[in-house]
Amino acid sequence: MSAARRPAILGGTPLFAEPYHLVKPALPPREEFAGRLRELYRSRILTNQGAQVRALEERLSEFIGVKHCALFCNATVALMVLLRALDLEGEVILPSFTFAATAQAALWARLRPRFVDIDPGSLMLDPGRVAAAVGRRTAAILGVNLFGSCCDHDRLRAVADRHGLPLLYDSAQAFGTRYRGRMAGALGDAEVFSFHATKLFHTGEGGAIVTGDPGLYARVCRMRNFGFAAYLDCVDLGLNGKMPELSALLGLSLLRDLPRRIAQGRRVCREYRRRLGAVPGLSLPEPRREVSGNHSYFPVLVDPAGFGLSNLELNLALLHERIVTRCYFYPPVHRTGYFRGLSRRSGGLPETDRAARRVLCLPVRSDMRLEELERIVEAIVRCRVHAPAVRARAAGRLPAEWEALGERAADPYDELILGHER
Repeated sequence: MSAARRPAILGGTPLFAEPYHLVKPALPPREEFAGRLRELYRSRILTNQGAQVRALEERLSEFIGVKHCALFCNATVALMVLLRALDLEGEVILPSFTFAATAQAALWARLRPRFVDIDPGSLMLDPGRVAAAVGRRTAAILGVNLFGSCCDHDRLRAVADRHGLPLLYDSAQAFGTRYRGRMAGALGDAEVFSFHATKLFHTGEGGAIVTGDPGLYARVCRMRNFGFAAYLDCVDLGLNGKMPELSALLGLSLLRDLPRRIAQGRRVCREYRRRLGAVPGLSLPEPRREVSGNHSYFPVLVDPAGFGLSNLELNLALLHERIVTRCYFYPPVHRTGYFRGLSRRSGGLPETDRAARRVLCLPVRSDMRLEELERIVEAIVRCRVHAPAVRARAAGRLPAEWEALGERAADPYDELILGHER
């Protein structure tokens, strides 16, 4: 490994000729998908809960082991509808270390986010801090299952049951993950999945609410279709949240291949752990024994003192190598402009702030070759070897201060880091 060679940010040759993205969306074999399309052409039913959507809902319910699945146009709308359908009032406890849509959905549902700090090991809600945050205004607990793993469900369930609160999950990143043998989706009172194109299982754009509650299921189904109970009879607050038939058709074509993609992700993550485990300044979150993850994310924690660069500086340097990584979740939601004034009751979130300054997610792709992974590792090692010069080159191109969150200066690779997925 030629780690002494100059990184591209310092004028060296990029390790990839084309952008190597964090994920590469799966597509079914063209011939197989064309065969399924013929059925769609025959029916000419493109939306309004046709045969493809109903079939995918049934398949997903069986796969997850839950009674009801309602498909949506995306996960954000699904979460908005779920929170509104429960007729909650007051505050919802959730982490700030998440994608902004989790908190945005709460506000759209007329709830006030109460941000609670994370456990530094799992990077997800700390059940002890959740218990301490429950008050008379608490309406629900909303955990976020991150990086293909799961929250400490048993302890969160104990807190929720003790206070008579619904336990909900934003499981956008956790489809196919198991907790003590149970699938994500069959843990909370209701859960939401994202089926965006960047997810391990996707429908191009899409999402779902899964639940064992038949009354809740019936209501979210009405709400995703304008609140109609019968033809144009609006009996509930609604919106247009339906998944189109073409998206469901794509999902039906991809679901069968999920075990193979999980197995490939497991191999990729194992190689990363083997090759990066001894790099000074990098730490790798330990897989939890009770969780069998979907291996669609590989987060590393970058210690600026030990590695010589922050996660943001390493992200920028890797972009010059044409390797796209993500600083999930920088900035955390409570530090963003809109939410800064809404999160004062949450107090300090030191573990959240620390994680946001350190976590970097590396590419995990079902078509990833060992040689590509080796080049990514080589790029990381190069950046560490040349850390002082890389840091000097990155100066002025990153936020000057944590609190200020100033905009990054123009960079030829800016287009690679735009367009978050939900």
